[in-house]
Amino acid sequence: MLKHLSYLLWATCLIFVVACAPQSQHEAGVFDSNFSIDSCLDQQALKDTAFINMISLYKTGIDSQMNQIVSVSSEALMSGKPESLLSNYIADAMLEIGNQYCLENHLAHGVDLSIINNGGLRTSLPKGAITTGKLFELLPFENKLVIIGMKGADLKNVLRYLAAKKGEGVSGIKMGIKDGKAVDVKIGGEKLDINKVYHIISIDYLVNGGDGMNSFEKRENFRHMHMKLREAIIAHAKTLYQSGIGIKSELDGRIYYEQ
Repeated sequence: MLKHLSYLLWATCLIFVVACAPQSQHEAGVFDSNFSIDSCLDQQALKDTAFINMISLYKTGIDSQMNQIVSVSSEALMSGKPESLLSNYIADAMLEIGNQYCLENHLAHGVDLSIINNGGLRTSLPKGAITTGKLFELLPFENKLVIIGMKGADLKNVLRYLAAKKGEGVSGIKMGIKDGKAVDVKIGGEKLDINKVYHIISIDYLVNGGDGMNSFEKRENFRHMHMKLREAIIAHAKTLYQSGIGIKSELDGRIYYEQ
């Protein structure tokens, strides 16, 4: 609903601007007269009560949805490397969302780890009430969730990427970074098995090579979850909050620099 309201508001404004813009004097059926956008805005639109009321109506609807409280955070969450409260929170939520998806769809496997790039987290989360609008600010892109199956031997290339980036948002894994390489890797508390197929939840942007990530090419399987990361995070946070669980995170050494 929110998306449709936004599109309608955008389309309405676009039509209005086009209608007010100067037209070519050589176009068939166009009268030989010009109107400046400033004049049009000041003297026509701003005096058009019906137009103003229509825009105000949609704006009020959008504002009311954006101001809805999704959850409450016990502390301010900010992004950073090698790990951070914010990236840990999003990655942990993704892991839970992925496992719930596998369960609901009766898949033969769950999700072993999650990966999200810090570049996709565009702001911090404050302490206190977290609104829908704030989560739109945090996750403004239309990234969609996907699940990929990879053998441990191929997953090593993904881990090299994480080490080269000096850490990203991850969950379900613990690893050190030494001399730009991943060391002492454990997934689900166990040492990485090069022959095992691990399932990773991430976003289509990264899986398709975004942010310099080109390590997902060798994979055993691929599943599109057909849900946006932002929408999934909002739903997840809202469900937990309705159960009395707010937004919380901790630094637990899941990615660390090894001397």
